[in-house]
Amino acid sequence: MKKLRIDTIIFIVSIMLLGLINFLNTDKPTVSELENRALEKRPEFSAQALFSGAYFRSYENYYSDTFIFRDSIVKASRTLRQAFSILGPGISIVTGYEELPEPPATEEGPPSEEPREPEEPQDKTPEMPPVDDGDDRNVGYWLIVDGKAVQLFKFNKENFDYYADILNQYKAKLGYGVKIYSMIAPSNSEFVQLKRYKGITDSQNEALNYLKGKLDPGIITINVYDALNLHTDEYIYFRTDHHWTALGAYYGYCAFMDARGENPVPLERYRRLDLEGFLGSSYTKTLDKSLEENPDTVSVYIPFTGHEFIVYDGTEAREAEVIDLQYADSKTDKYLVFISTGVGTWSVIKTAVKNGQRILVIKDSFGNALVPFLLPHYEEIYIVDSRFYSIGATGKNILQFIEDNGINEVLFMHYMEDVNWHAFMEGVQALMGMDSEATAD
Repeated sequence: MKKLRIDTIIFIVSIMLLGLINFLNTDKPTVSELENRALEKRPEFSAQALFSGAYFRSYENYYSDTFIFRDSIVKASRTLRQAFSILGPGISIVTGYEELPEPPATEEGPPSEEPREPEEPQDKTPEMPPVDDGDDRNVGYWLIVDGKAVQLFKFNKENFDYYADILNQYKAKLGYGVKIYSMIAPSNSEFVQLKRYKGITDSQNEALNYLKGKLDPGIITINVYDALNLHTDEYIYFRTDHHWTALGAYYGYCAFMDARGENPVPLERYRRLDLEGFLGSSYTKTLDKSLEENPDTVSVYIPFTGHEFIVYDGTEAREAEVIDLQYADSKTDKYLVFISTGVGTWSVIKTAVKNGQRILVIKDSFGNALVPFLLPHYEEIYIVDSRFYSIGATGKNILQFIEDNGINEVLFMHYMEDVNWHAFMEGVQALMGMDSEATAD
């Protein structure tokens, strides 16, 4: 009994000392390199926040995010949970969340450049794979097996109907003078053999076939699934990140060229550069030890077509790099080497190809690895991410933007999970400058 009391006293004193040290520590971190996200900032005090309870909630989040030794504690907790995984050693299911960034500025000035930040991951055995929870958050599930993170898929017909409705609106408004392409990259779960877990993820190919019957016949569908399915034994998706590799993007580009009736440039024409030691988004969401021990290599293919790349932050222009090697040494941000993160109100690549062909790529981050392969085929390549385009900053909606720049083609290049995320697609619709409720009929 006496020993129990001593142990209790030691435990209480240790907790008090840690709390005191944390309170006196003035050098609080602002970013978690482990989770690759910004940490909660110290809340500003106000009487309104105090009486509403918001101040204490924010302070609790701040205290938790900046607690001393936090990254070490998070890693230890993750290791302990994985040790007791009910699916067996080396296998677990992890829940993660994505949030849309703050809306872009509606007046003059650049949009927010903050990436979506994952919340602290939680181990969970789900009843169903990823679903949209009805607000700006998107819930996703990752199966961790054999040192690889596989993002699971739940087919939501309503969300695919909504995607089709949006693209059909674009087609109706742009008419037949502008070609529209729909290009959707499946998640890696479609190409990984999960025989032991059959039924845990829905068929993305079936979802894509369903979508074909909903799109206007004038919209050209790019068959990315078949293109990737021919190369499942190759390194087309990362192990620790949800994106496709540049090789996977190349096969998607080949499918796009096939739909245009044009020959793709052979991959051997490019000089390849390998950037090793990449731990991507799936790792930062799951903090899985088997992923940490199995890092990826980011291979980039250096463009040979003469070009200049200009990014517009609001109305201010700056030069950037299509392959931006300032991120080459980053452990968790290596994917940002593709088109300088792709963030900006909008951007344009002007090439030495003088064929009068101008394309607008409306994309998410999957489009970043695809765009560099388009340089040999277009005089101008315009790039827009719906999360960062601002009608207020540019003074025009995307339909006016297309007309003013003499754009011939529009490619909607999105990842399967974003197509399946209603809040994300609302942003794509909002580019037209119309209220989503007003255009729902």
